[in-house]
Amino acid sequence: MYLFRTGWLSLLCFYGEKSMRNKTTISIAYLMIGLLLSQVAVAKALRSPVQTGNEIIIAKGDILTPEKYQKITTQYMDYTVKNIHNAIEQLNHLKQSLKNNDVRVAQMAYIQAHQYYETVRPIVIIFGHTDRIINSRSNDFLAGVKDYRFKGFHLVEYLLFDQQNNQATLNAVDELLMNLNDVKRRVETEQVDIVKLIQSSADFLEMILETKLAGKENIYSDSDLTDIAANVKGSQYIIDDIIPFLPHSTSAPIMKNFNKITEILDNYKIKTNEYKPYDDLSAKDKAALFSVLTQQAYLLATLRATLNLDVYYKYQY
Repeated sequence: MYLFRTGWLSLLCFYGEKSMRNKTTISIAYLMIGLLLSQVAVAKALRSPVQTGNEIIIAKGDILTPEKYQKITTQYMDYTVKNIHNAIEQLNHLKQSLKNNDVRVAQMAYIQAHQYYETVRPIVIIFGHTDRIINSRSNDFLAGVKDYRFKGFHLVEYLLFDQQNNQATLNAVDELLMNLNDVKRRVETEQVDIVKLIQSSADFLEMILETKLAGKENIYSDSDLTDIAANVKGSQYIIDDIIPFLPHSTSAPIMKNFNKITEILDNYKIKTNEYKPYDDLSAKDKAALFSVLTQQAYLLATLRATLNLDVYYKYQY
């Protein structure tokens, strides 16, 4: 395009020099300029078409949340802050328990802290690379547990359950608390848009299918059933708020699936927010969970279309 414009400008200058002698040439030059401008305008229109209407969100950068959903997104950010705060409290409880040489209580505090985090984890992931810092797993790195980048929740888990090194665990918890407090401060000032929130409802279930249903999240504490329940809880919290905006034909199968998932998990529930070790999960129930979670993740992934939350990004040229 630059060469194209340069050629036309050179031609214009050429004709401009002759213009004092030939008025016809000036007319030709103006005609050529008009053609050039019309072609550029057409090209730009093709690259950036104008879309209007109440059902379309036109955004550059952040996606706007329609007013009718703003209460939902605000409440969910409060819910996120609350769960991160609870995770921080459990980690502080872990520290105190270790100082009292009560390892068993410290281990339960880790499981509860990670459960609170998993209840809102997809929202944390939205805000940059934070999750990779506070929730990386040893198998994410070639050097495994020896990699300097291995830190956060699962380093605490490794040191507490596998190595049983109290001092190293305390040091790892201090670093994790520093990062979690940073996350909490950021989330307190952030806002999530409705499109990403609805997407997160499916992301929760994808996390289960990718790692936890195979027992690959908490490999040292064997607590993946607790985290599965946390992910399901986080997903359903979003859907419960969205239900009033959905037709019954859409919401009914979704709620039926949540009930099926809860029914299976309840077989392994010890008490509120506490579940049996992942190794107790039967092959039959694992297959049943895989089936219903897969179906549910698909249904939740279609909600944006059901709610007419179409997103068109308008780019400037």
